[in-house]
Amino acid sequence: MKMKKVVFLLFMVSTATACSNEQKEQKDALMAEVMAAHDEVMPKMGELRKTAKDLQAKADSLSTLTEQDFSTEISTLRQTAKSIEDANEGMMEWMRQFEMPDNEAPIAEVLVYLKDQKEKVDTVRDKMLKSLEEGKALQ
Repeated sequence: MKMKKVVFLLFMVSTATACSNEQKEQKDALMAEVMAAHDEVMPKMGELRKTAKDLQAKADSLSTLTEQDFSTEISTLRQTAKSIEDANEGMMEWMRQFEMPDNEAPIAEVLVYLKDQKEKVDTVRDKMLKSLEEGKALQ
């Protein structure tokens, strides 16, 4: 009878270790995905700001001409510049609120947090890339 208890206890310990290793690998993979999305667009921050500034300047120069002829283009330029600025601010906001998970936190909580952060940073990344592409097309 005691041997069965020892075997059962060893099974439980090995199962718990396997689960925690699997969860740790999942946590590490999620963290890598979050940081990859961040790292993909961070180098584009300067390009975003420059593109928004160029679009605003182009809109300003067109507004000195007969505004009737260019009102739609001016509006499009300003809206696109605003989208770029909003996307840029979205990344800044995400970075301000992101906190590296505490190593002492329960792994299940860390996984939920990282999944949420991955969704958020992916959304920010997509907005940044889309608005930059639209801005470049208007330059």
